[in-house]
Amino acid sequence: MKKYLLLLIIPLIIFSAEQTTTLKVAPSFTLNDISGKAVNLDSLVKNGPVMISFWALWCKMCIKELDALKPYYPELESLKVSYLAISQDKAKSKDEVKSFAAGHKWKYRVVLDPENKLRDLYKVQVMPSFFIIDQNKKIAFVHQGYKPGDEKTIMKKVREILGKCNACETNK
Repeated sequence: MKKYLLLLIIPLIIFSAEQTTTLKVAPSFTLNDISGKAVNLDSLVKNGPVMISFWALWCKMCIKELDALKPYYPELESLKVSYLAISQDKAKSKDEVKSFAAGHKWKYRVVLDPENKLRDLYKVQVMPSFFIIDQNKKIAFVHQGYKPGDEKTIMKKVREILGKCNACETNK
């Protein structure tokens, strides 16, 4: 019985992994941030690339990733890169998410996805999941999970996408 169950599960795992890699164009969305303001992807990409990080209060590695990218925020801002931290926490946690982000001094726009609709649209399988979307709405980079040092890889990729590769070698 266990063999049959395993034979059923393996194709599902493979299918899920393929789905994550087949998404080439970023689906449009409009969600509210923690202040209640609408955030629209199509409007943001007109100004430059958009970084999206899916996270949740319960995900320790998500929080580490967001904290590790905090020192790069002034550079991202000067490069006109929008950064959205998409909370996967339920609607009842809105106030907790808001105070948590303030306590961590995140300057990113923290966006709420309480029904996980955006997570499903982007086929997120692992938390944290990080996307860079270029100005043509193409998904230029996807990174799943987090370990210390990944923030340098992410920033190198941002610089490459922006054509600033001469700065790629100088990691903070």
